[in-house]
Amino acid sequence: MDIQRLFNEYNSCLVCPLYEGEAKYSHNADKPFKSASIIKIYILAYYLSTGADLDREIELPKSMLIGTSIMTELKLTRATVRELLIYMMGFSDNSATNALILDASMEAINGFCRNILGTKNTVLGRKMLDYAAVERGEDNLTSLNDCLLAMRLIVSHPQGRDIAGRHKCLERIMRYIFAADLEYYGKSGSIPEVYNDIAVIKRQGGDYVFAGVLSYGDDSARLKRLMGGTGLAALDAERPVV
Repeated sequence: MDIQRLFNEYNSCLVCPLYEGEAKYSHNADKPFKSASIIKIYILAYYLSTGADLDREIELPKSMLIGTSIMTELKLTRATVRELLIYMMGFSDNSATNALILDASMEAINGFCRNILGTKNTVLGRKMLDYAAVERGEDNLTSLNDCLLAMRLIVSHPQGRDIAGRHKCLERIMRYIFAADLEYYGKSGSIPEVYNDIAVIKRQGGDYVFAGVLSYGDDSARLKRLMGGTGLAALDAERPVV
């Protein structure tokens, strides 16, 4: 599948070895895009990097329970850091994410991204679902080359693999991949005009491959084909992987 015909100014695409080696595809990989829930990988990477006590319990005021959240649905006001990270990555729970942002602080997470990960285009500028911040021009941004740095750190940690492996979006990068025993870690994200997905897939030879697509204002049908083709490209496959 020729995914390059789907490249345009409204999307970015990166397929490359997770650690070392030449990229198979790299299109706008340093261009910043609105991250949507992709920003959550940096929060996970922060807690892994700092060696935080994942069993530490955090109490949440009811005012922090917001939409798109299993915590809101179940009225949970207490959880461990590990549980919050799993809710954040596995369900994309926005209440859990905001609790972790408050616990760590935006300043600490942004400092970690710049100074430890070495990101160039990533900014945590607002909490989840903070539409007033968006109106003020404060938003969450990232690029695929920055995502690659975060996923390197996450996959290098056993607990990072355990937590990131809880998420699976079937209609994007994994669209044409059905192999039941495939090792996969990823995060998708969507807000109006934004349709994103990133993944790390372990190939049969044992090497890890990063695959990602970020977008703003592109056609969703085009993006689904691009993301599915990106997943196939990561596995050097032309047909669905079963």
